[in-house]
Amino acid sequence: MRHHLSAPLVAVASVLAMALLSQCVPASPPQDPASSETPAPASTPTTETAPLTTEPPPATAFITTNTAPPEGAIVDAKGIARDAAGRPYGYSLLGEAFPALELPLYGGGQFSSADLIGKWTVVDIWGVWCPDCVADGVYVAALATAIDQDPSLNFISIHTPPSASRIADSFGKFGSLDAYFAAKGFSYPTAIDADASTLEPLIVSWRPSYLVVGPDGRVRGYRSDFSAAKGEPVKDFLRDIAELKKQG
Repeated sequence: MRHHLSAPLVAVASVLAMALLSQCVPASPPQDPASSETPAPASTPTTETAPLTTEPPPATAFITTNTAPPEGAIVDAKGIARDAAGRPYGYSLLGEAFPALELPLYGGGQFSSADLIGKWTVVDIWGVWCPDCVADGVYVAALATAIDQDPSLNFISIHTPPSASRIADSFGKFGSLDAYFAAKGFSYPTAIDADASTLEPLIVSWRPSYLVVGPDGRVRGYRSDFSAAKGEPVKDFLRDIAELKKQG
């Protein structure tokens, strides 16, 4: 699953994967000057402050377990809690075995889910027909390049059609994976689901979806779009994976 990209993309990957996050600490509020006429009492009452509130994690956050969705989540007819854009707050296969799959690889060869055993692997579920997936393309290219430099981590993407009834729309305006990769100037290891046969076993409810599969073949982590997330999503994702790997 190793590949080679152009020097600019490698540079992008290095920046995204290694740059340090800046932290902003709010300054302390200025103190009122003491009165020269009235001495300050030995003990002054403190002003009560309202308790801090924290915003719920966005649907783009990395998760390792399914928890109760935040207040205001939209629950669809299948019982999936989503944000206003439709991104799910959870993933059904977290903690479960990655399903058995056999798929052809773009450019030749075969992908088997058995290949995932023994190594940490990022699995990207996407489709050229999907605008959010196309928006994520440059991030995925950088992610795949960064992972290519890490011998303890693998990467594979699975290109999927919109649904079994929309096979003809699989490649959207690009018409093929060849045209997509040529237009964007990058490529990465891609298994091809030509008939939507992976959608049911993978329980796909959003694309793009990124799974982290452990060496035991279980799905250990999940997140959605990079392009809709704040911060440095590729670096943040790699850091999340590193923390997950420490847990074994």
